[in-house]
Amino acid sequence: MSSPGAMDARTTDPPWWPAAGVALMCTALLVALVAVTASAHGAPVGVDWAMHDWALGSRPPWAVHVAVGVTVAGSGVPAYALAALAGAWAFGPGRWRGALFGTLALVSAQLPRILLAELVARPRPPARDWAWSASGYAMPSGHTTTSMAVAVLLTVAVRRGAPGRWRPVLSAVPVVWAVAVGLSRVCLGMHWPTDVLAGWLLAAAWAGLAGVFLVLCRRREAGAIQASEGDST
Repeated sequence: MSSPGAMDARTTDPPWWPAAGVALMCTALLVALVAVTASAHGAPVGVDWAMHDWALGSRPPWAVHVAVGVTVAGSGVPAYALAALAGAWAFGPGRWRGALFGTLALVSAQLPRILLAELVARPRPPARDWAWSASGYAMPSGHTTTSMAVAVLLTVAVRRGAPGRWRPVLSAVPVVWAVAVGLSRVCLGMHWPTDVLAGWLLAAAWAGLAGVFLVLCRRREAGAIQASEGDST
């Protein structure tokens, strides 16, 4: 007889194919965007110049200060601290293991971003337009990819650990924050808008693949439990 845990795991886990579909669709869009950028040798497209010029001409001083605060939280130590917190929250009793899992999950999103940036080697907007410090290639935006990956981890943690009536509101907060980080990169003049779009697409593809991986792992674990209990009977 199957154990209640194994039965629950099979019936409550979502199917893997929607996450796979998201990963495939976002990967295809990202490949198309990278191909267009590469064919132009990294030069910005029309929408890049239009939105870049609009952001520089429309940003008041207070918006620059807000954008700096938002962008600082989207990478480096703050981002990894949030990823570790998300993992610890999601894992409950195994908090240290969860914190390590969250940190490694963020690393797994960073590695393809670094490789893709080196492959595309797209220059940033002119340094005279920057309102904050920046380094490295432009596409995909590192802050954008990192913050959206962290937002995915935080959303999973909220859905696992937050009270039911607060989940819809709390689940939206990380996504709003990650979107704000991406927009701040354009506001500060350090990225073209298509760099930010590439970061969102990469993070979405990563999230889809991670979702497939987790669902299949849970199903395999449930199957192992079921087989073990079948052998014991």
